[in-house]
Parts: sequence; C-alpha cells; structure tokens
Amino acid sequence: MSQAASESGERTRGRHRLRLALACLFLALACVLTPVAVAASWADDEIGDTDRFVATLAPLSSNPDVQAEVADRVAEAAVRAVDVGGLSDALREALGLDPNDASGPVTGSIRNLLHGVVNQAALAFVASDAFDVVWRDALRLAHASALRALEGEDDGAVTSSGGEVVLDLGPTIDRVRQGLVDRGFSIATNIPSTDQRFVLLHREGLRKGQDAFRFLNAAGTWLPIVVALLFVVGVCVAPRRRRVIMWTALGTLLALLVLAIGLAVARRYYLDRLPSEISRDAAAATFDALVRFLRETTRTLAIIAAAVAIAAFVVGPARRAAAVRRVLAAGPDAAGGALARTGLGTGSAGRFVAARRGPIYAVVGLLGGVWLAWWNHPTVPAVLLVLLVVLAVVAVLEVVAAAGTPEPAGVDR
Repeated sequence: MSQAASESGERTRGRHRLRLALACLFLALACVLTPVAVAASWADDEIGDTDRFVATLAPLSSNPDVQAEVADRVAEAAVRAVDVGGLSDALREALGLDPNDASGPVTGSIRNLLHGVVNQAALAFVASDAFDVVWRDALRLAHASALRALEGEDDGAVTSSGGEVVLDLGPTIDRVRQGLVDRGFSIATNIPSTDQRFVLLHREGLRKGQDAFRFLNAAGTWLPIVVALLFVVGVCVAPRRRRVIMWTALGTLLALLVLAIGLAVARRYYLDRLPSEISRDAAAATFDALVRFLRETTRTLAIIAAAVAIAAFVVGPARRAAAVRRVLAAGPDAAGGALARTGLGTGSAGRFVAARRGPIYAVVGLLGGVWLAWWNHPTVPAVLLVLLVVLAVVAVLEVVAAAGTPEPAGVDR
C-alpha cells in the first residue's frame, strides 16, 4: 500500500512538473512576443488603414514646426522655380546698367524679397483652415502610395525615391501663388507649378524599417491572436495559476518596458541622422504622430499588466498580502457591520458572497476585462476607469459580505 501510494505521488509530481514546464514555455513565449504583437497590430491598424492614417497625421497641419517647414519648402521652391537672374537683368536694363552673372546684389535682393514674401504668404496659408483641408486630402490620396513606399515601391504623390517617404506640396504652392496674385503681388505669376515635397520619413529610418514593416504588416492580424492563445493555454495548463499569473504579468510588464525603451532609442537614432536641411523639430513631430498609437497601446497594456500582477499578489497567502487585504477590508467591514447593527443585514446573500469571494471576484475581474476588450482602442484613462469600476464593485460586495447575518446555530447544512 505504501509503495502504491509512493508511485502515485511520484506520478502526480511528474505531471505537476510537466504542466509547470509547459506553462512556463507557453507564457515565456507569449511575453517575448507581446511587444512584437503590439507593433504588428500598430502596423496593420494604424498604417494599413487609410482613415486611421489620415486621422494620425492630420493634426500635423496645425503643428507650428511642421507649418514653418512647409512654408520654408514652398518659399524655396518658388525661388528656385522663378528666373531670378532674368528678372535682375530686366531691372538692370531698365535702369541702364549692364547685366550681371545672377550673383550680384540686385539678384540677391530680388531672391531675398521673393523668399520673404512667399514665406509670409505660405505661413498665412498653412495657418488657415484651408490648409487643413489640403493636408487631409493629400494624406488620403497619398495613403496607398505611402504603403507602397514603405514596401519599397515608388508610385504617386508619395514615393520612396531616394529612400524617403515624401508628400507632394504642389497643391499648397498653387494655393499660395494664387493668394499672392490676388493680393496684387504680380511677380508671383512667374512661380510655376512644381513638385516640391515634404519629407514624412527620411531615408535612414525608411531603409532600416522597410523589412520590419513588411513583417509586422503581414503579422498584424494573426500574431496578437497567437499571443492571446499562448497566454490562455499557459494559464490553463499551469498547476499554480495565481503565482503563474503574477509572474506572467510581471514578465509582460518587463517586455513592454523594453518596447518603450526601444521606441525612445529609435526616435533618437532617427533624429540624429537627419540631414541638416531637414527640420529636426518637424521630423520629431512627424515621428511622434506616427508612433502615438503604439506608445499609447504600450502604456495601456503596461498598466493592465501591473494591475494583474498586484491583484494576483494581494489575493495570495503571503503575510504582506494578508496585511494589505486587512487594510483594504477595514472600511467595507465597518460599513457592513454598521448596516447589520441597524437591521439592514444582507442575510444569506451576504453569507453566500463571503463564502465564495474568490470565484465571484474572478468573475467581476473577467467582466471588467471583457468590457475593456470591447473598448475601441482603449487608452490609459479607459483602463483606469475600468479598474475603478471593478474596485468599486468589489468594495460593494465586501460590504454585502460583511453585512451578512450569522447563520442560526443548529442549522443542518
């Protein structure tokens, strides 16, 4: 009998170790793949969807750094497109002077005058509501070409020619030229239509990111599902689920921290390698706009992981966890006791909640998770709201449990 019990115990321990090993494998893989899944979801949802792409970059039209960069590009295009040397020669001829080599003071004065006037007109236009419409239309029309550029192809208003993703500013230049003509600046009629462009992504960032983008865009649909299944299977297989959930949440939090650090490093790497003619502030605003959803998702998931880890610890048997529970339960216990003393006890309902706290609170947390999952792109405030609601429900249930009347003595259950 003793030998049979020993063999049975050994088999049980063997199954226990096997389940723990499988759970660790699944959950470790899920933690490692979490940052990749988040980035893949961003590439598929943020960059791959036209409406979200436009909504992401549209606010740049009101960014002062971007407005200044666009206005400067428009002014540069105007100066390059106009035959300033010819205008200078015509003016010198009218004054009875000999022509020069397009580098004299008259030519420089005309060039500076034209640049200043066009720049001011461009600044006025990019600060108006009309530019917002032009900007949004250009983004929408260019989205398909932007995808092809990120995939290494060239086409349309946005191209990866020379390793850059650029936006055609031709419509903006046309509007600025017409505005100058309407204001009586007739020299603006000499500004021809041009294909001056605004850089959305510079070549250094694009070349190093194209391969990663192709992979992330392809994995954006199935990889998050795979990661979620790995988490579910790992927790279900684990023999000690509470402890496994706590360490898994901490591992996920660490992986998301690595992703956040990676984004900060990528931003610095990208900006440090910009050529001098590109505005660093405008490039930083564009980069931040493109990865805003990725950053928000990283912060949101990090808060969820931290909340899960704390909850798994608090419900555990550790002394500190028990002390935390006593502190948290002091208020509800006092409120429930006061209700019972006033004749407003919850009776059998309170006893039911008190006897089944674990499963009931697990259901409350699960419902909170379902609510959050139904949220369209939950943000940090959304997560905090769900956490507050879940904590409020748990507090009410604690009051109900504390207000339950004691079971009458002698009742046979």
